[in-house]
Amino acid sequence: MLKKAVCIAALALMAACSSESVSDPSGMESTDSAMQDQPVAQASGVEDYEVNETTMTGEQRNADFVNKLEDEQLAGNLRDGGYVIYVRHAKTDKDWGDQVSSDLDLSDCSTQRRLSVVGKADAKLIGEGIKTAGIPVGDVISSEYCRAYNTAELAFGRHTKNPDLNFLPCVECTPEDYQKYSDRLSPLLSQIPEDGTNTFLVGHDDPFQGVTMAVEPPNGIYPAPMGVAYVVQPMGDGQFELIAKILPTEWQQLAER
Repeated sequence: MLKKAVCIAALALMAACSSESVSDPSGMESTDSAMQDQPVAQASGVEDYEVNETTMTGEQRNADFVNKLEDEQLAGNLRDGGYVIYVRHAKTDKDWGDQVSSDLDLSDCSTQRRLSVVGKADAKLIGEGIKTAGIPVGDVISSEYCRAYNTAELAFGRHTKNPDLNFLPCVECTPEDYQKYSDRLSPLLSQIPEDGTNTFLVGHDDPFQGVTMAVEPPNGIYPAPMGVAYVVQPMGDGQFELIAKILPTEWQQLAER
């Protein structure tokens, strides 16, 4: 079976974070901050600013998730198409809740968290692994945040944006917020792709946790680490089943199956 994410580490004191970046009118980041001063809470996969009982329970569900198909069958099924793959954007150079920032401008990457050097490499690794494994890529749909559509571009060379994959303006989201995420994403996760292809959705952590609360009650799955993908069997009418979890480094392994 594909290896699972490692267990939750101990949490430390919450750290305050600030943003800094260089504006790039193309939307693709041209500079990166060093991968340093990472919040201790990220050892668990949950960003330090959003650690609470709901997110930590969702992270445990993520850590405990067991793939429902063996590697060889999973690889073969993906080559046949018919799945929706939800990819959380690759690693970023900062850890802060830009979705609640008064300076947030979705058309300006300098106001947002941006891909780190490692994140860019991971995004390319995802795309290369999928190509090598012979997995057909159909629609590639991204949120409007730079880190999401940059991940899509580096992995697949194309994307279309859909605001239903965006964040809501919350950090500690309420049950009502999570229900909104579910209402937005369940149509995307349940829509059957064009024959012989797989749909790739590139988004964020909280929306995925919200949409999975119905299938992994009560708190859903918090997808970690950044760059992780969940393979979904769409069944139409808002219904779907979680099939497998794949880390950025594990796509290449499917090429050998």
